[in-house]
Amino acid sequence: MGFARTCSVALVGVEGVAVEVQADLEPGLAAFTLVGLPDKSLFESRDRVRAAIVNSGETWPQKKLTVGLSPASVPKGGSGFDVSRLAK
Repeated sequence: MGFARTCSVALVGVEGVAVEVQADLEPGLAAFTLVGLPDKSLFESRDRVRAAIVNSGETWPQKKLTVGLSPASVPKGGSGFDVSRLAK
């Protein structure tokens, strides 16, 4: 139904690794799924992303939202991966 992507950077030691953040919105039960080796702080992004969308005047979609962080082999953490930039 809807697909968007942006880029971010994961820090591995003192080196930066490019990470692609992909958001896919499709029909189904309302859910927010995060894949690609996220840490605990990234699971909290559900609330930050929801707040950003609602505060931008949009309504939270009642659909299945899947957010993928690629490459999956790189550990990821922090709010830099939030997809709130994808909201209008």
